[in-house]
Amino acid sequence: MTDLQRHPHFLSWSRRPAPMPSVALSVSVLSHGAQYLLDSPPNSDVLVLESADAVTPFTAAIDALAASAVDSNPLFGSSALASAMEHLQAGGPVNVALVWSEPSGDGTRILLGMFPYQQRRGYLGLPIKVWSIWTHIHSFIATPLVRMGHERAAIRRFLAFADQSGATMVRFPLFEAEGAFGPALADVLADRCLPFVETGRHERAFLKADLDGEAYLAAHMRKKKRKEYNRQWNRLAETGELRFEAHDGGDLDSWLARFFWLERSGWKGKRGTALAERPNEREFFETMCRDARAANRFHAAEIVLDGKPIAMLASFVAGSGAYSFKIAYDEAYARFSPGALLMMKVIGAFHDDPRIQWVDSCAIPNHPMIDHIWAERRAMREVNAATAHKWSPFIVSYSARATRLVERAWVLARSIYHRLRKEVERD
Repeated sequence: MTDLQRHPHFLSWSRRPAPMPSVALSVSVLSHGAQYLLDSPPNSDVLVLESADAVTPFTAAIDALAASAVDSNPLFGSSALASAMEHLQAGGPVNVALVWSEPSGDGTRILLGMFPYQQRRGYLGLPIKVWSIWTHIHSFIATPLVRMGHERAAIRRFLAFADQSGATMVRFPLFEAEGAFGPALADVLADRCLPFVETGRHERAFLKADLDGEAYLAAHMRKKKRKEYNRQWNRLAETGELRFEAHDGGDLDSWLARFFWLERSGWKGKRGTALAERPNEREFFETMCRDARAANRFHAAEIVLDGKPIAMLASFVAGSGAYSFKIAYDEAYARFSPGALLMMKVIGAFHDDPRIQWVDSCAIPNHPMIDHIWAERRAMREVNAATAHKWSPFIVSYSARATRLVERAWVLARSIYHRLRKEVERD
């Protein structure tokens, strides 16, 4: 839930000096990969990629940046980004700003940051040009990639590019509150005498993989609850040969086929939201899994009963941790809570994996299942930042007030909906 009173970040514009002028940046635009081969390679401060195909010539540079980024984001690796641009674009075109250093003595540049963004005309009823770091239907994090040790330079150049392009405000949604990106962004805005406001903050389940499964549950779960889950596991074991497995995907084609079947067999299949029902989303997920597997960054876990999976989890390793992206379970065994059992069993597997120090559940806030199993929390933020546009500080201030009003309206609407639904059910 947003709490702008508890997290005040808007600095009074009336007390601050005018923003420092930005030095004009050289900007090149690449519409497709072949343009890179036909023309001489662009040598600019900022390179804008307008398509998934245009990402291709910079695959190595982007992946090297991802490996050295101050905060991890598996969705912004080159392959995941290109796949999302190809299959998940909505709400207008997506551009990718590659921000480079000044050229060295021999003319070479270092890729400092990567900022996928969308440009929108209109925000909260105002006809203004707003840039927003891109999120799509499967976004669980949207932290831009910025090189460790150069994070402020990368952010400074991106914001200068937004100024130069006429953006009235820049939105940074869904980044880790305790990460390094947020403080770097705040420092750059303070240096440029520009205000910002936090318009969203929520927490989601998080796992510190410093204890094995039994020790973790003993430390964080009530004894009565642990006994209940153990009873469910034992009852399930009485129905057949039961085992838990964690691996790198094995025969990945077979694993993916089983996962799609399992997800489609439940409520997601009935609602038409299963990946198997949506070819574009299925292609994106497959690409993520295959590329993560090839880079030794895929983590699969499942509960198998008589050789058939009844619960499956796909996670992606990035930086020093992992992101649990997709879970599916067989609803025929719902009375045994297979999803909850899987999320308990996988704690030990994450603990034993030397690549993983923590795991982000990527779950919604107040998730009814995982919040009772994984004890820690990761806070996520959304920030609106001003640009050098003369009206930008006032628009940023307005966005904070308007966000509160919209949030209150949604709370009221949900309350009325649930009250009416209860009355209909009573009748």
